Amino acid sequence: MNYPFLLKFSAITNLSDARYAAGMWADFIGFCFDPSSPDYIEPNKAKEIAGWINGPLVVGEFGHQPKEWIADFVKAIPLHAIQIPANYSDVSIQDLSLPILLKTETAELTPLMAHAKCLVCDSKEMMAALNKSTELTILYEPKDSSAIDKTEQYAGIALKGQAETAPGTRNHDAWTVMLEPYMD
Repeated sequence: MNYPFLLKFSAITNLSDARYAAGMWADFIGFCFDPSSPDYIEPNKAKEIAGWINGPLVVGEFGHQPKEWIADFVKAIPLHAIQIPANYSDVSIQDLSLPILLKTETAELTPLMAHAKCLVCDSKEMMAALNKSTELTILYEPKDSSAIDKTEQYAGIALKGQAETAPGTRNHDAWTVMLEPYMD
């Protein structure tokens, strides 16, 4: 399936969401390894889930953890890309030689943007401001997939995973309704 944008599924915590993402030909599937986040997933669980899917690049989503800590995850999972905050202070993170996705909460340009593959933001206003100041691909990650306006064009869309009460019970109808108009 070819979408007119990059497709990322973020904060995946269960196999149902991961298999859905792979089946929908996502470009990226992200696992949150920031222990301060409610979306945090244990590395062994993420590695097990990633072992069941093919296709999407596996992204480790981090906060401000040290580069060495992130490097351990890169090797252990293994990861194909990393996502870090745009204001991450250690520019040497680029030495990991992986594509970098930057999660930004402002339209301010940062030194790491020169090394980024794309930006991730959660507001249309910020997306518009970033589009004026950078040529990087911007993935729009709304808090709710119903915020995706089917009349707008996006360079990228990121959909956030959700909890599952029991294996195989997750309902993906909202994602399917959102993606259906873009399927060819």
